[in-house]
Amino acid sequence: MSTLSGQYHSSAALVALRTTISGAAESRSGRGAPLVDERDRVAHLLRRAGFGYSPDELDAYARLGVSGTVDALLNFQQVSDDLDERLQRAGLDLNKAGDMQRWWLLRMIYTKRPLLEKMTLFWHGLLVSGTGKVGLPQPKPEDPAPPNLMMDQNAFFRSHALADLATILKGISRDPAMVVYLDVRDNRKGKPNENYSRELMELFTLGVTGPDGQPTFSERDVREVARAFTGWSLDAERKFIFREGQHDGGGKTIFGKTGRFGGDDVIGLLIDHPACAPYICRRLFSFFAYDDPEPAVLAPIVDLFRSSKGSIRAVVRAILTSPAFYSQRAYRAKAKSPAELIAGVARVLQLETDASTFQTSAKRMGQALFNPPNVSGWPGGASWFNTTTWLERVNWVNRILTIRKDDHTRPAALFGFVQRQGLATPEQAVEYFLRLLLDGQASPEQRQALLTYVKDGDLWKAGQPLRETDPAVDRKLRGLVYLIMAMPEYQLA
Repeated sequence: MSTLSGQYHSSAALVALRTTISGAAESRSGRGAPLVDERDRVAHLLRRAGFGYSPDELDAYARLGVSGTVDALLNFQQVSDDLDERLQRAGLDLNKAGDMQRWWLLRMIYTKRPLLEKMTLFWHGLLVSGTGKVGLPQPKPEDPAPPNLMMDQNAFFRSHALADLATILKGISRDPAMVVYLDVRDNRKGKPNENYSRELMELFTLGVTGPDGQPTFSERDVREVARAFTGWSLDAERKFIFREGQHDGGGKTIFGKTGRFGGDDVIGLLIDHPACAPYICRRLFSFFAYDDPEPAVLAPIVDLFRSSKGSIRAVVRAILTSPAFYSQRAYRAKAKSPAELIAGVARVLQLETDASTFQTSAKRMGQALFNPPNVSGWPGGASWFNTTTWLERVNWVNRILTIRKDDHTRPAALFGFVQRQGLATPEQAVEYFLRLLLDGQASPEQRQALLTYVKDGDLWKAGQPLRETDPAVDRKLRGLVYLIMAMPEYQLA
C-alpha cells in the first residue's frame, strides 16, 4: 500500500483537489452531457440525498430507478428504521459531547431513512446553535436528568425535516437551544437584544442582498424585529415561555409594514418577503446539487416554494428530480463533509461498528457535530481541505481498512465482496471497486496504476480461487480500496 499511497498524501494532490472543487462547476458551466446511465444517476442521488450506499442498497434502489428512489427517500415515514437497539448497545452517555456526536454518526451510518438524516444535517448547518454556548446537561442529585437542549433541537429538526418553512421557523424561534445561543432570553421590553433578529434575517431567511442586488433589510428592521420577539424566554426548567410583561406590544414598522407585530407575525412577514423564497431555495439547491445555481434553474423551484406555501418537501422533490441535479455541473462537484465521508465509507464497506473514536476523527477533519464554528455554520467546499484535514481523511480511511482486531469496529469483510461478485482476476477486482466507489470514473493512468499495484508481488494466483486468508485479500484488496478512497475524486460526492 505504501508505494502508491504517497501520491495521495502529497501537497500536489491537495492542490488538485481544492482546484477541482473550486473550479469544476464553473468549467463545466452546466453545458456538459447529463448523467444518462440510470445506475449512475441513482448512485449520485444516494450520495447527495443521503450518505452513500452499500452494494446491496445500490442494487435495490437501482431497481427502483431514479423516480422510485426519490419517492422512497421522500416518503421515509413509510420505512421502519430499527436504530434504537443499536444505539442502546453502543452504551453512550448523551450528556457528553463526544457521545452525542457518535450517536449522530451512527444514525448516518445505519439509518434506512437517509434523506431524513441529511435534512437534519442541513437544518443544523443553517439554523445554527452549538454546545460551545448552549452547554451540555450537568446532572446533579437534585436534578438527575436535566434537558439536553442540543439533542432536543436535533430531534426538532428530524421531526420537522420536510415541513413548511413557517412551521420550522416558528418552532426554532421557540427552541430553547436557539433561545440560549442567540440571546433571545435577554430580549426584553425597553432593552431589546438584536442578536436573533439580525441572524434570523441575514443568515436564516433572507441573506444580506436579494436577487436584485439590493439590501434585504435595514437596521431599523433589525431593531423592530427584536422588539417583536421581546418576552420570548425560558423558564426555570429551560422550557420556552412567553413573558407577556417583558413583551413590547407597541406598533412596529417592519419591511415597510406597520402593526403591533409579535414574533409569529414576523415569521409571516419573512415568508412573504421577496428575498425569502430565492434564499431558501438557493441554500437547499446548493446543499444538494451545486453552488451558485443559474437564475433560470432556480426560478421554477422558487415559484414552487411560493405556490406550495413554503413546503420544503415540495422544494426538495423538485431539486432531486430536476435536470440540473443530474447535469455534469452537479456530478462529483460537492466536497464531502467529514460526516459524509465517514458515514459513506462505513456504509459502502458495510462496517459493523459502534463508531468509537469516529467523532474524534471528524473533529480533526474539521467538523464537530452539534458545535458548528459560528452562527454561519460550516463554510464547506474547499474549506474542508487543508494539509491537516487532508491527512486525517486519508489516514482515517487507512486505519479503517487495516483493522485486524478491534473491540469497536470489525475488520472490513472484503472477502465477501470477492465471493459475491466472483472476482477471479486483478482486472475484475479493479473494475468492480472503481465502479462501486467512483462509478467507474477513472483515467487510464489511474486504472493502470491500480492494476500494477494489485499485480505486484504475484499474490493473485492465476486460475486459483481466492481464500479469505490469502495475501491477495488481506493486503492487495485492502490496499486497492484504500487507494481508490484516497483519490481526490472520492472526496467529492
